[in-house]
Amino acid sequence: MQIQLDRRPFIQRAALTVVGLRLAQGAALLGVAEMEAGCGSVFNDILNWIPVGEAAVNSILAVLAANGVILIPGLQVYVSLIEAGLTALTGAIKEYQSTVPAPVGALAKIETAFKDVVDNFKNFLASLNVSGGLLAIIVGIAQVVLSTIAAFMNQLPAASSLKRTVVLGHTFLVGSTTAVVIPKDRTRRAFKRDFNSVLDGGPSAGVVIPPSARLKLSFWEKL
Repeated sequence: MQIQLDRRPFIQRAALTVVGLRLAQGAALLGVAEMEAGCGSVFNDILNWIPVGEAAVNSILAVLAANGVILIPGLQVYVSLIEAGLTALTGAIKEYQSTVPAPVGALAKIETAFKDVVDNFKNFLASLNVSGGLLAIIVGIAQVVLSTIAAFMNQLPAASSLKRTVVLGHTFLVGSTTAVVIPKDRTRRAFKRDFNSVLDGGPSAGVVIPPSARLKLSFWEKL
């Protein structure tokens, strides 16, 4: 009888131990799944933003044209390189998402594409000859673009090696004017709203803002 009394607690403890191990394993798997989902979300957010980023570049061109700024051939080259960088970024992200684990070198391609976009965008801005209210508007919308990219870069997996090129406090030039990039997480809708908010200040600054320069919000983005 004594032996039976001793075995019951042992059996109960053993059963609890098995349950505990299964719960721990489940929690670990859930953690991995959440981590992978989080990374996937970042890449999906970037993919959703890329068309808006392209529209933002076209918006800047529209504002410049509406205010009499003629783009010299060198500036057109930078625009083409920015567009090529965004296309490369799309391809690199899709390659990264194609298999699990991601193909070797895929993350580096994403980082390089981002760096190319940022470098060429900064070169474009530095080559502009603008002043007054137009300068303020261009600086404002460039900060929205670059701060959003910087936030994306900071969310890339820990293996990232190039993201330090666009970090908190990084600067850029518009002509000879220096401005600071402060990373800011934005949804697609928040990006459009912040971008358009800068454009809203154009008239009071004496800057012509053509309707085509505004980023269009979908029905749901207006809510």
